[in-house]
Amino acid sequence: MEKLIRELFIGMGKERNYNVLPEVSLVRENQDTYYIGSAVMAHMHLFEKKQHTSTSYVAAQRIFSSKRLQEIGKYPLSTSFEVMLSMFRFGDTDGREALRFAIDFVCKAINGDPDKLIFLAPYELGLRNDVLSLGISSNRVTSWNQSLETSLGNGRPTGYYVKMFYPYRHGIIPIGSIGFIESNGTLSVDSAFFMERLSFVREGLPTFYQDQFFAPLTNIVNNHEFFTDLSFYEKNLWINHIRSIVALLIDGATFDSKGAGHALKKMVRQLAVTIAGKKLPHELGEKLILAANQCLFHLGYLNKIEYQKLSDTLIIKIDTASNQILKEKKAFIKALRSNQNNMSMEELQKWDSERGLKLEWLEKFAMQEGVSLSCPQKIKKHQFRNECYSFSETDRIKDPIQFIKESENKKMKGVLIKNG
Repeated sequence: MEKLIRELFIGMGKERNYNVLPEVSLVRENQDTYYIGSAVMAHMHLFEKKQHTSTSYVAAQRIFSSKRLQEIGKYPLSTSFEVMLSMFRFGDTDGREALRFAIDFVCKAINGDPDKLIFLAPYELGLRNDVLSLGISSNRVTSWNQSLETSLGNGRPTGYYVKMFYPYRHGIIPIGSIGFIESNGTLSVDSAFFMERLSFVREGLPTFYQDQFFAPLTNIVNNHEFFTDLSFYEKNLWINHIRSIVALLIDGATFDSKGAGHALKKMVRQLAVTIAGKKLPHELGEKLILAANQCLFHLGYLNKIEYQKLSDTLIIKIDTASNQILKEKKAFIKALRSNQNNMSMEELQKWDSERGLKLEWLEKFAMQEGVSLSCPQKIKKHQFRNECYSFSETDRIKDPIQFIKESENKKMKGVLIKNG
């Protein structure tokens, strides 16, 4: 049996004399952010030293991002909770050692061909030349006119990213990010490799929903009669959110806490909209909690959880939100009818700001009444992670290298920076 990707990464680090960093809780108290959004965030103190000796570290860190909640279920590479594998290096004079580790690890993790890897590498800090010096063909190394800058937070030093991609099925997968920061003539290195993403590519699956890290939930949501009427997107939402909610609760988040509590409530409300007025069966709630814990177990977490207490809490929260959404839905439909099925954008925005009903929810409720709201067309931003790999295999990227080149002109530079 092949090594788990986490074990492979940590093992490769140990073989190369990297120090192993402990994993920390998702939930943070008295910090500038409420939860850990990247491995470097958990170990920022390493980058804040004034003098760096030649040291290197590896870490496997669970992360949570509330910024992605609107994308969940719509795009195959978007999830709010995942495991980030990172190496950190200090005191290097060039980028070759970090890049060599990244290439060796990624190719072993996905059973990939190094000759198929594609790099987005800047000229700054000599990074493009470092990539080429490792035997990568120049026609597989793209450099944009505006290089991608690293961002470790306000007031912290910046540098540049090298991005790694791998052509897969009908698209291209952002497979790794390696950031380089120059200080006092040496480089500090941050990196990010996403375990769920690597795993489904290694297993040859269409998305991570079929992989072991999601499959226990996927099997329930796709086969239980309670979810029969849900759309493909809504089912994905349940699979993602239940896993994320359980991960946050296990790490100490509560519905009353400020930041994490707000994220928990937002996810519950998003789920409640899909079943407005329906009551989540108690037995199903418990099954979902158990399945989420199975997903976390496959990720490498041995959680002792109180299933009954967690499922009771979650069921109450979802049922309360479901009933509330139903009342708001009925009130909206009544108002829509009294306006002769016509509402101005200003009126619709009031339902969002005053009642918390998102515009897409209002559109859904109106469509169920056979009414099409005259909402302005949404301007779709080109986000690389969402555009490079689709649920639909007919959305085929014929030339991945050209796709990366053209992406610069679609103003997606700010999106790639944030860890792939």
